[in-house]
Amino acid sequence: MTPQRLSDFLPLAVQSLTQPRVGLRTVLSIPATRSDVINAAWLVIICNLILTTVLTLVGPTPPEGTPTVPLTTSTIMQALSLFGGAVIVHRVGGMFGGVGSFDDSLKLVVWVNFILFLTQMPILLVSFAGQEIVALAMMLVVIVAMTQLTATIMELHGFTEVFPVLIGIIGSMILFGIVLLVLLGMLGVTLPTEPAV
Repeated sequence: MTPQRLSDFLPLAVQSLTQPRVGLRTVLSIPATRSDVINAAWLVIICNLILTTVLTLVGPTPPEGTPTVPLTTSTIMQALSLFGGAVIVHRVGGMFGGVGSFDDSLKLVVWVNFILFLTQMPILLVSFAGQEIVALAMMLVVIVAMTQLTATIMELHGFTEVFPVLIGIIGSMILFGIVLLVLLGMLGVTLPTEPAV
């Protein structure tokens, strides 16, 4: 059955967490134009921005002087990460014999970001327990992210070996981080820094 409403995607998200490649195949089979996927990407970005803002408001108060990321900077970073991530998944996978298209890459990257948004929702429930608990929850989110991203690339490009995919992900993330900092600098966006003591 093709999902029609947002609630229809929740069981699919659970399936993606328990059976990543099966869930990803279902996502790939959903008919969607590129404009539909781009609109979904912006919806996920907005949801993540709202979640980040709520966590900042209701979470534990950070130590005085802790730098914060402005909303505009956060929006640019998330947009570059999502759309840039889709390009990297497509191009780097293709360099190593992958068969996935850009549209499918974008669809799956948007889906993975949606799953990560859902997995971060429980952090709201433990945000009052202290920064240590929140940090632990974020570590679990990182583990889920790596698992989902690995499954995504393997399913999209038809790869069968996990270890080379993991190495490719780590290398691409480092390279993309450097490129992202350069792009933010070119756009005149500055990240907050720790105040001088």
